Amino acid sequence: MEFYPLPKKIQDISKDMLKGNFGLWYNKFIPLNDRSFKPSDNRNDENRNVDYYFEQYCRVLKSNSAQIAAMLKYIHENMDDFCSSFPIDMFEEIVICATLETPLVTGIGESHPHEVSIALDHNMGIPYIPASGVKGIVRFAHTVSLIPESIKNGLIQDNLEFDDESNWTFIPLLFGTQGNRGKVIFLDAYPEGIPDLHVDIMNPHYAPYYSEGKPPADHYNPTPIKFLTVATGTNFIFRAVALNEEGLPQKVKMALTRALTEEGVGAKTAVGYGRFLIDEKHQAALMEKRRQRQEEEQNARFPWLAHLEQIRQVADWGQFKQIILDNEKLGLYRHEAHVAEAVMTKALEIREQWIKNWEALRDDKIATWLEPSGIIWQRLEQESEKTEEHSEDYEKISKLTDWGLYKSSNFDLSKLQLDALHFLKQKMEDWGCNSKKAKEDKKTAYKKVRDLLRQH
Repeated sequence: MEFYPLPKKIQDISKDMLKGNFGLWYNKFIPLNDRSFKPSDNRNDENRNVDYYFEQYCRVLKSNSAQIAAMLKYIHENMDDFCSSFPIDMFEEIVICATLETPLVTGIGESHPHEVSIALDHNMGIPYIPASGVKGIVRFAHTVSLIPESIKNGLIQDNLEFDDESNWTFIPLLFGTQGNRGKVIFLDAYPEGIPDLHVDIMNPHYAPYYSEGKPPADHYNPTPIKFLTVATGTNFIFRAVALNEEGLPQKVKMALTRALTEEGVGAKTAVGYGRFLIDEKHQAALMEKRRQRQEEEQNARFPWLAHLEQIRQVADWGQFKQIILDNEKLGLYRHEAHVAEAVMTKALEIREQWIKNWEALRDDKIATWLEPSGIIWQRLEQESEKTEEHSEDYEKISKLTDWGLYKSSNFDLSKLQLDALHFLKQKMEDWGCNSKKAKEDKKTAYKKVRDLLRQH
């Protein structure tokens, strides 16, 4: 008869648990036989238990697939963001997307009443490969890859014994030692989607030989033992971050590829379990999808980032006024430090370029624009030891605030001093006289001023 070694309230939940975490049920709430204290499904058949677990996994996953899929997506995105957060000039990210060609046995030796367990994520209750396991298979594959060339070069003997902490092995740098930390970070490997499980079987023929020390013989009955595996066709994503020095990222990538495709992952690899096929096309698609997601999230969080490139492209005062000062959308982000600093940098660059003909009115406009950010714009007069003297015509032009006043002033352009001509050209640019959409009288006047400047 089955029983649950739990309070009655929890027993009632455990008996027909269709929601929640399968991993929690599998490790904490499964029923036991009241005599043997082994797992039971009330059918007095110990081999039936794994079928029972499989059916329960299918029921729980079917009832909670949307929530688990959302959690799995969130975990993948968090891991992607973690890997891409490292400075690209110092670290390199290793991402490998691989598909199971044979069933995967993971966590078979973990503690469990059934004695044949499976590693399940404690939040979602689905199979995964812990980072420690990934690190272990990569280290093994890297070590095995050293043997042929090392024997040839006399670094190790035919008995294959060598000091795995020697510098020539790169093991201390990759994986660390008791005294030093390695320079590679390995992450848990999760399936891309919710994986299917598969009921597999091992069938030892000589149980008395193993358990009682009796001689092996053909008359012993086989002892079938069922266990759960991750089904073939499941896509896993493996991630690591390596310090970009001494070829460490390439060594990790080669060792991980060998581990997945040749050595195998998990238990029972000697009989073919845990073999993967690298899917480079799918991996490229995943990386592009990740790039688009991160770009969209960044633009949503920092909508002003799109304007920074426009600011950097500004080449003269006319563009500065049009793209920055008169841009209502950009004006919404005047308080943002990154935007204000970019504008100040560009303003200083343009003022330095046109410093001989710079006018105080421009400084006033820039100072006003930067005011919400808290940046104080230093006007040109405050930086100069003396103020340049201007002609009388220059002073008259400085009082013109729009095109209408200029037209009514009736200036004789041919008699204007050079400083006044330069000043008038800047004024006309502010009034849009050099615009393709400007009226003919504006275009004509601007062309005449420009021609007179060329003659000087």
